[in-house]
Amino acid sequence: MVVSLAVLALGAAWALAAAGVEPFPTWFYVFAWYPTLVLLDADARRRDRRPSIFADPRRLASLGFWSAVIWLVFEAANFRLRNWYYVFVPDRMVERWLGILLSFATVVPAVVLVERWLRALGVGRTWQVRPLRTRRWEMPAIAIMGVGMAAAALAVPEQLFPLIWGAAWLIAEPFVYRRRPDWSLLMDIELGVWGRIGRLLAGGLLIGVVWEFFNSWARGRWIYTVPWLEHTKLFEMPPLGFLGFPFFALEAWAMYHALCAAGLAVPPEEEPPPAPRRRRAVAIAGAAVLSVAVLLGMDRMTISSTTPRIPGIPGVTAAEVLALRDAGYHSVFALADARGSTASAAGVAPSRFAAIVREARLVVLRGIGTGNAADLASVGIASVCELARRNPATLRPLVQEARRGRLGRAAGPVRPTRAEVRVWVGAARRACPQG
Repeated sequence: MVVSLAVLALGAAWALAAAGVEPFPTWFYVFAWYPTLVLLDADARRRDRRPSIFADPRRLASLGFWSAVIWLVFEAANFRLRNWYYVFVPDRMVERWLGILLSFATVVPAVVLVERWLRALGVGRTWQVRPLRTRRWEMPAIAIMGVGMAAAALAVPEQLFPLIWGAAWLIAEPFVYRRRPDWSLLMDIELGVWGRIGRLLAGGLLIGVVWEFFNSWARGRWIYTVPWLEHTKLFEMPPLGFLGFPFFALEAWAMYHALCAAGLAVPPEEEPPPAPRRRRAVAIAGAAVLSVAVLLGMDRMTISSTTPRIPGIPGVTAAEVLALRDAGYHSVFALADARGSTASAAGVAPSRFAAIVREARLVVLRGIGTGNAADLASVGIASVCELARRNPATLRPLVQEARRGRLGRAAGPVRPTRAEVRVWVGAARRACPQG
């Protein structure tokens, strides 16, 4: 029954997203990932006969809550790294934040479940080598190395950003090693038992591919701007970028189990060690404050556009909005898809309708959105082909100045970033190669 419902939910999410029925296109990633997690859990349970992680509400709440917090740490790092940004998320803050948190709540459960699923399949059962001997000073040295890697990535992000994927593992693992050696991946290495690490590495790559596949279908999505890797992509990720997912799986595992070892989180398959309620309450409160701070930072620094609406298209009047709705155009996406000479709207002149359609296509191009389109219109860009003719380096300061004027901000840094403008112009040149 559970499997059937999960398959039905996944199919329905796909069908409704393809049909454009909101909120499924915007939040397709959420609607697709939760049934996928249920399917992973069900198949692992069928194979190893262990209880479902969804059977214990306390465990499920712990995994989801701390998963969101753990990923928000990486979102905070991205304020400096600038490796990705988000487009077409809801313009209403409550819906936007709720959807973001629900998305991030799937990260650690995905890592845990795919490791369990591969274990149930027998992957890595005999992966053993000669044990290693460790020295007392090595654990502090590993933690210091992790701190150094994180600091280097944040200090020189354009060249050293890959170091962030692995730094948190080295920081968290020594703590897990001391408190709960049976959960520690470093202890696995010491014992020469590589099955769990191998499953996490392979599982990280697997779920990374699925993450990117689902993201490519979603309207509300992330776009990568990884330095020197922007031109060739599989789904949305540069192929070399997939190498980061196995190391991120190690990080997610270690960070969550460090919280478990501290008594703040519920282990995926065991009872938690005792911890004072006051300490747990303080940790949860601190995590909540951190989460709000990072979400506010995302609104300002990494969310490039929100749900585009027809009244936000530059130059569209209230009368035109009503005429377009009467003609059946209820979204910017429907306008952008208008095809042929017969497409029109009563009360809107054909030439004006064509101009609105060109603007709509600019709005939906790579998540540009209505706010950015308004800034582009201020510098004389009202279509995709006009954008294709511009130079990103010279266009960016013009768009920034237009935004300062629109926001009434006299000075200070404003968006778009260099990477965003490169993404826009690159997409425009692919869509309109003749300019």
